[in-house]
Amino acid sequence: MIAEFFKTTFTILWVIGLVVFLFYFLKTVIFRLISYPLDRQKFAGNSINQRNSSDFIYYIIIPCYNEEAIIKRTLTHALAFAKVEVVVVDDASRDNSLAEINQIHNPHLHVLKRQEPEAHTGKGDVLNFGLNFIIKDSQIKGFDKNKVIVGVIDADAQLASNAITCLNNYFTNPEAVITQMRVKMYPNFKSLLQVFQDVEFFSVNNMAQIMRMYTKTVGLSGNGQFFRLGAILNKIGDHPWGDALLDDYEMTIRLMLVGITVDYMAESYVYQEALISVKKFIIQRSRWVQGDLDCLKYLPNLIKDKSLTKTQKLGIYYFLAQPWLAIIADISLIILSLFTGVVVGQNVGEVSGVELTLILFLALTISCLCGILELVIYQRDLHHFKEKSPRFGKMIVIIGIVSYIYVILFFSLLIAFKRWFTHKNSWVKTEHGKGS
Repeated sequence: MIAEFFKTTFTILWVIGLVVFLFYFLKTVIFRLISYPLDRQKFAGNSINQRNSSDFIYYIIIPCYNEEAIIKRTLTHALAFAKVEVVVVDDASRDNSLAEINQIHNPHLHVLKRQEPEAHTGKGDVLNFGLNFIIKDSQIKGFDKNKVIVGVIDADAQLASNAITCLNNYFTNPEAVITQMRVKMYPNFKSLLQVFQDVEFFSVNNMAQIMRMYTKTVGLSGNGQFFRLGAILNKIGDHPWGDALLDDYEMTIRLMLVGITVDYMAESYVYQEALISVKKFIIQRSRWVQGDLDCLKYLPNLIKDKSLTKTQKLGIYYFLAQPWLAIIADISLIILSLFTGVVVGQNVGEVSGVELTLILFLALTISCLCGILELVIYQRDLHHFKEKSPRFGKMIVIIGIVSYIYVILFFSLLIAFKRWFTHKNSWVKTEHGKGS
């Protein structure tokens, strides 16, 4: 009787998690395939204004900590754009990052150094440190704050060739405040895990962000965010980034609470490295999950806020609930599997092979259908931007991406919840360019 009760309870929990996931996934697919082509001009950077201005001054902040393998490449690419000032903030690196940086001699490169014990306090502090320099530098040079555009890219990142053109298109509109660029992995894939990450960022996350444009809940992704300096200073001050491990979404919430919504740029993007190591991937995602949990501190303010629409609040609530939905669904599935294993073990002669085959076939079919949809959309996205496609064998395996999300990310969830409940908030940084 007790066993049956638990089985029923966990079945209901798992079904709820599955239904929520499928509903959200199908909504993103519909918005991507039907709504976006019709409303393409409404998205950041797609509409070419007749008064298109190119007199903006861009400052790009690049956080740096132990990035000797890739920082020189990143800085070289960023400095290749006209009217761009690059601000690299070294957070007391212990490798040869500074030596690599100092090999570049360019008047548009500004090297800032944080020293211990003030260093290593989180990415938010690094970005705020860089922004304080930009505020002072732009004042000294007499720049109009509304013409100063501040961007953030990671130490392994590279902007697409059309990035500044799209940004100029966007910020020509005086009401434009902040936009998040699409994100793509460098196309030199060496493993299936890297291909999966590219599908996730370039297509799946892109679909989610497109849907969020309609609900005005676009989230910052850290890498590839650009904003108008004057508007941000007026609304949330000179320290816009907080101390959550997911500093980008924390800033998203802070902006929404003061009436600023983030726009999304789908036709230009920023490249970043995909991880090869499963262990490093799990650690990276555990930090993101824990950062999501950190943002729960804003829940009381979100609930009381009168300016946000119900749709906006629902979008934020869903984002904050994702770790809880995921871990409940995963634990429920594990317990249900154990129940099933016990029942089959005790009733080997009574459980037919046909029944078991049908159950497995149903689960596999749902997973594969989602994977096939993602594969088709991903291939279309690559073709649209003339990006290199992975090899055929790796593309076919993409149909198993749903299973990859549930299996691998379960370990990230466990680590994140453990660290969150034990108040361990140290920054677990992702390594770049070292066979990651």
